[in-house]
This record gives sequence, structure tokens and C-alpha cells, in this order.
Amino acid sequence: MRKIFPFLLLSLIPLSSKAGNVDTFGIGAKATALGGAFSAYADDPFAVYYNPAGLTQIERPTLSLGFEVLNPKLKVHNFEAVDGDGNRVEPYGISFSDSSDNLLVPHFGFATHLWNNVYFGIAAYVPYGLHIKWDSSPSRNSASYNGFESYYVRGVVTPTMAIKLTDRLSAGFGVSFGRSDAGTQRRIYAPSIPSLHGRVIKGNLHDDLNVSFNFGLLYKPYDNFSVGLTYRSRTDTDFEGTVEVKGVDKVGASTKIDHPEQLQLGLKYSPNKRLTLTTDFVWTRWSTVKDYTVKFDRPLLGKREEYFPRDWKDTRQIRLGIEYKWNEILTLRGGYFYDPSPIPDHTFDLLWPDADKKTYSLGAGLNLGRLKIDTVLQYVVAEYKREIGGESENLNNSYPGVNGNPGNVSMSADGHVWGYGITVSYSF
Repeated sequence: MRKIFPFLLLSLIPLSSKAGNVDTFGIGAKATALGGAFSAYADDPFAVYYNPAGLTQIERPTLSLGFEVLNPKLKVHNFEAVDGDGNRVEPYGISFSDSSDNLLVPHFGFATHLWNNVYFGIAAYVPYGLHIKWDSSPSRNSASYNGFESYYVRGVVTPTMAIKLTDRLSAGFGVSFGRSDAGTQRRIYAPSIPSLHGRVIKGNLHDDLNVSFNFGLLYKPYDNFSVGLTYRSRTDTDFEGTVEVKGVDKVGASTKIDHPEQLQLGLKYSPNKRLTLTTDFVWTRWSTVKDYTVKFDRPLLGKREEYFPRDWKDTRQIRLGIEYKWNEILTLRGGYFYDPSPIPDHTFDLLWPDADKKTYSLGAGLNLGRLKIDTVLQYVVAEYKREIGGESENLNNSYPGVNGNPGNVSMSADGHVWGYGITVSYSF
């Protein structure tokens, strides 16, 4: 099963398709345009993710296909590194931008009424992801000793069942079968050892099969008002792969980087037939990522393992959405949410760059009978420049002295991401 399942999964979600940060930017153009405030709405196949109970609103078999293209632009300002012996690392005081590719994030969903009060849905999507590239040349980018490429992605397929418990209350449950991939590349800083200094150390790890679940409730006390509650469980992972010092040695490696659990609570209110307002509260237990240790099956450069502190913090978001039905064909949407970073200053690095962000979205939906087309334009921007003044363990440890003493790194960073998405749905 572990050999067959990844093939089926990858046929739906190419591994080259990664989201742009440590969290999802949205699944389905309609929900994304509403700022992700969708747990009390959840009336399309992507209810599988936002609220499985919402599938009970779909009476006709419905197929949805779409994608979002993300264009990240990250900037580092005044990067200054001094090694553990007090020597400046050249080039010193540089500013530079990422060289990441545009990222394609696909999504697929299908939902149908089975019999009586029972409904079924299945969706394939990317709930978490990251893929960042920087200049790999140490002569132009002294930060390459900390990292010049990193990726982390989980793709899932989630079959889901939902049931109408009463005319007003529904429940749903889905199991997510996922594959996760992670990798990094960085340069070795060891000027006292010319044979190692500047060599690339590369890690590629994967978890062929991991499992989590989604549970949701949808309650409609009034025709124009609904409440949604969704729980997404923690995902245990077991990564295996290789770590290689290019031109020197390659060893087997393993680690665990679990995916966090989430709780999402939402409200939907329609004061009239044209206007709909949504709001969601989302809590994510990022403290799951406290640290991780990459273990080697035999010594690499004299080490049997490498430890990475993280100490990520739980986050809370308030998401807002608004929808206006212009006429029977055209619907306009907008959304906003503030996304605090889970990454503290003392473990910030260029492998997991992040900052407190504001996310704005606009979208339009076309209702052409059985065919529906939803679009979204999304803009994510750092609230302010993130300032690091020597407190980051992960940055400082990239520039050891001869005796292993950590260096000292200061820098600031900001950035933005543009997203463009479309979802096409057809009801049979």
C-alpha cells in the first residue's frame, strides 16, 4: 500500500506544486476570495477542507477543478554576518531578493448526494507548503551559508462523508491521506578547512503516507444565518531520505516534522438576498513544531545527527468576507485577514522566512447554469520589516568559529506575494 498510494496521490497533485509559505493561501477560488472565511458557508466540494458538514448543501453531483498561481517577492536588507572568531563574512552588509519560481497550486473536488440524508465528497489539495530560492553563490550572497533553497509540502486526498442530523444541523467527517516532501540546500562555512568551505550540503526527505482527519458541524438556526465549526487533526510524519555533502559523502537520514492541528469557527449572515457577510476565527497549534533532529544512518562529517530549534508559536486569525450578488449571473466577493507569524526571532532563518502579514482578496463568480466559474486576486504583504539583531540561533550557528563558537547575524526582511486563481465547477 505504501508503494501504490503515493502514485495515485501524485497523479492528482504534482510535487512541483507548492504553496508559498508555511500555511495555505486558499483552496478554491470562492473561499479564497472571501478571505478563507468559509466554514459557515462551505457550499462547494471544498467543504471537504473548510467544513465537511457543508457537503449536505450539495444536491447535484458537482465537479470542481482549479489552481492558484503565486508570485512571491521576498527581500533581505543589510545582511551582516560575523563568524565565531569575530571575522566579517563577505560580502558584508548586502541586500538581495529571492529568486523563487512562480508556484502553481492545484485543487480538485467532487461532491454528491448519495441517499436520504447522506452525502459524499472527495478533494485533492495542498494544505501546507513552502518553496523558497535565493542566490546560491557565496561570493554574491553570504546568506547562502544559512540556506539558499528550501521546500516543504504536503499534498492530500480527502474522502469525506456528511449527514443531515436534522433540518438545521449537519455533521461531516473526512480522512486525509497525504504525502509530504521536504528539502534544503546550504553552503558549509568552514574557512579553516578549505576542502569543505563552500561545499553544498543537500537534504531530500519524504513521508510516503501520513494520515489526518477533518471533522465539522454546520448549524442553521435561521434561513439567513449559519454557524460552522471545523477541527483538523495533527498529522504525525516519518520522513526518510538522504543528506549529502556534494563531492564528499551521502548518508541515509530521517526526521519528524508534524503538521499542526487547527480549529476554525465561523459565522455567515445574509441581511438580504444580495448581500452575505462571513467571519471566521482560526487557531493553529504551530507549537507542534518545537524542534526537529535529522538523524543519519552513519556519521557524516563526524556527526550522527543535526539539531534544529524552532519554538514556533500558536497563531490566531480573524478572517472577514463579503459577497454581493450583482445579478443572477455575476457575484462579487472580497476578503481580508491578518496572519501573525508563528516563527520567533530567535529561530528565524532563510530556510523558513516569515513575518506578520496582511492578506487582501477580491474575486468574481459567474453563474452560467450548471457551469460556474470563480476567480480570485490575492495580495499578501508583510506588515513591516522584520528586524533581526543577532538573536537568531539558526542564523548565528551557520557561521561557527574554529572552536565552534556561534557567529552573529543581523538583517531585516520584508516581502509580498501576488496570487491569481480560478475554479471551474460543473453540476451534472
